[in-house]
Amino acid sequence: MQRRRFITLLGAAAAWPGVARAQPAAKSPRIVLLAPVHIAAQVETVRGLLRELGYVEARNIRFEFRNAGGNADALPALARDVVQEGDVDAIIAISTPAALAAHKATQTIPIIALAAVDPVASGLAESLARPGRNVTGIAVFSEETTVKRVELMREVAPRAVRLGTVTTKVSSGAQSLTPVLETGRKLGFAVEAINVNDPADLAKILKPEILAEFDALVFVPDVVLSAHMSEIINLVGQSKTPAIFPSPDWVANGALMSFGPDFADATRHLVSLLDRILKGAKPGDLPFERPTKFDLRINLRSARALGIELPSTVLARADEVIE
Repeated sequence: MQRRRFITLLGAAAAWPGVARAQPAAKSPRIVLLAPVHIAAQVETVRGLLRELGYVEARNIRFEFRNAGGNADALPALARDVVQEGDVDAIIAISTPAALAAHKATQTIPIIALAAVDPVASGLAESLARPGRNVTGIAVFSEETTVKRVELMREVAPRAVRLGTVTTKVSSGAQSLTPVLETGRKLGFAVEAINVNDPADLAKILKPEILAEFDALVFVPDVVLSAHMSEIINLVGQSKTPAIFPSPDWVANGALMSFGPDFADATRHLVSLLDRILKGAKPGDLPFERPTKFDLRINLRSARALGIELPSTVLARADEVIE
């Protein structure tokens, strides 16, 4: 009897490792980044930040990227497709239109948004402190920094009259345009919107001959325009028209000047919010964060190429001056 019992226990012990190996592995969370357009550097930045937090693709996370090819009108259908596929643990939405499209498609999957305009006014959140829904993220409040960009352009071009502001369907709403129009008129500008409805027409709409008709240009945050950064900087440079852009990466690539948040730092905070949600936090309980770094950057080489002498008062306030 004892020998039979020993053999039975031995057989059970021998079978146990096989049973353990048969247990299903824990499922890696699936994250989908939804954006109006593909920006390779942005995707790689998110991947790098995820790795810093210990999330490695093909090991413990699945990271996918979906973009609307520059057509903001395609975002709602794209968001619905993502949600209908199922097995999505969180959506990173780049731009307010992408966040709105995702929120309309799902009220349950967590959404972490990089929103240019007020998330409460746009309907993404009940309040900044407690969003209360399935959306949290970074709220840039570009209308506030746009006012500052218009004011800076008045200092740089004191005799300028005709001011152009360039937008696409991502940024052409009232919350983006109104600050330019109102502030521009107060400062004596005649403001005109230059709308790039189809990115394929960008070179035609922003021809140097057309831009040269303006005395100055103000750009608002727009992910579609950012995807064509080098081309736009080249076109603006050929027009010899002074222009101010919304983030430091424009100046680093040759633009005259920029004022706005450091979007690289904002993306880091965005991924940090994703990490907290993957660890169990509810997006409705996580306050929308606001960027904390705002920089004025100036490229003196570009100023010389444009034949512009920048006021010493503006140069003195710059956080970085590229010689």
